[in-house]
Order: sequence, then C-alpha cells, then structure tokens
Amino acid sequence: MTSFDCGLGGATFAALTAALALATGAATAVSLSVSPAIAARGGIVYIRGNAGACPRGDTVLVLSRAFSRIHTFAGVPVVFAKVGAGGRFHTTARIAERIRIGRYRITARCGGGNLGVLVWFAVGR
Repeated sequence: MTSFDCGLGGATFAALTAALALATGAATAVSLSVSPAIAARGGIVYIRGNAGACPRGDTVLVLSRAFSRIHTFAGVPVVFAKVGAGGRFHTTARIAERIRIGRYRITARCGGGNLGVLVWFAVGR
C-alpha cells in the first residue's frame, strides 16, 4: 500500500475521510446473506444483501456453483438482483438437482467488480 503525507495530522485526515464518506453515502456496508443455511437439491434459497456504493437500478450478479445453470457468468451459475434504495438487493436461486451434498459458497458482483463478500451454505439431501 502506498502512503503519502497530505500535510494533515492523522486524526484530521481520518475525520475528513469519514465526513466525506458520510456525505457521499459511501458508508453503507456491503453485505450478503442466504437462507436457509442448509438447502435441499432442487430447493430454493433466498439471498439478500447490500451492494454498498453500487447505484440504485444497477444489477447485482449472485454466483454459486450450487445454483441451477440457467444463466452463467465466467462459467459459474448466476442469478440477478436489482439494487434498490440504500443499496439493498434480494433474489432467489434454485439449487441444482444433480449436485453433490456439501458446502458451497455464494459471492456477488456489481458495477463490473466483486463486492468482496462471501457466504457459505450447505446442500443436504
């Protein structure tokens, strides 16, 4: 990481950075959750989260190798969600019928980049 001296004390710089983040709405935390924590083959999972600075109306791509392969992104099954007020999004995904029982991860992308969040869930019988 590159550092630079902007001529401000560390506390003053941190305070200015926090104020700018609040003023621009960038303080919204990125998040991702899935329910249920254990899903059946062919079942449905509910996914919700917050896309942070991704603007309202943008599309969030939610990716997992456990999802049915109706749509894919870079070879990984994907479902889509629209970003709403405050960066919130939600969607559902069907779990593939022919998939191994085990743990699977879910990640999300928006605006051409990874949101940097990861959640795990399990596929059971």
